Amino acid sequence: MADGVFGQQQAQDGASDFNTLSFVIRTALGRVRTGVPVVVKAVHGGGVGAPPTVDVQPLINAIDGQGNQTAHGTIVNLPVLRLQGGKNAIIIDPQVDDIGWLVIADRDTSALRKNQGKRSNPGSFRRFNLADGAYFGGFLNPADPTQYVQFTTSGIKIADKNGNVIELKSGQIAITGNVVVDGNISATGSITAGQGGADQVGLQTHTHPSNGSPPTPGT
Repeated sequence: MADGVFGQQQAQDGASDFNTLSFVIRTALGRVRTGVPVVVKAVHGGGVGAPPTVDVQPLINAIDGQGNQTAHGTIVNLPVLRLQGGKNAIIIDPQVDDIGWLVIADRDTSALRKNQGKRSNPGSFRRFNLADGAYFGGFLNPADPTQYVQFTTSGIKIADKNGNVIELKSGQIAITGNVVVDGNISATGSITAGQGGADQVGLQTHTHPSNGSPPTPGT
C-alpha cells in the first residue's frame, strides 16, 4: 500500500458490520500523517540568506501485521523553520544527524514552495503526504551544545565554541575573551585597567613618572 501503510486486520475485524467498518476507518486514519520524528541526512543552502532545505529520513519504521519492519526512504528538499520576523532572524541552520520533527501539511505544498510563499493552489490532490512536510529542529538530540544563548535566573549568557562568553548579570555585563572594537568607545563612567588593588590604573586619573614611563600603578 502507498506511503508504507500495511493492513493489520485482526480476526475480530470481520466478525460484524460494525467491526468491519471500524477496521476500514482505522486503516484510513493510518494514512493521515501529522508529525514524524526524523533525522537530517543532508542540508542545502542556509546562512545569511534564505532558510535552507533538508533531506530527512523518518525514524519510526513501518510494520505489517506480522511485525515485519520496513525503514522509510529519504524525503528530499523540505523547508526548514527559521525564527524570523520581517528581515530580523535568528539563524541556526540544522546539521547532518540532527533529530527534529517533520510536520506534515494536509494539502500539496509544492506549488506554494515553487512560488516562494505566494498564495497558490494545491500542486496536486495528494493529502497528508510526507513530501509536504516542514522540518522543525531540536528534538532528542544527544549532543551537549558547545555554543549557545542561555536564559538563566540571573540573566542571559552567550557562549561560543572558542571559549568567549558574554554574561548579562545584575549591575554588570561580564565578558570573557579578548575584545576587538572597530569603531569608537564612549563611556560616561570611569575606565579602569589592571587585576585589582595596587596595579590598577584609571583612564582619567592615572599619572606618569616624569621620565615618560608607563602609568604609575595604583593611580
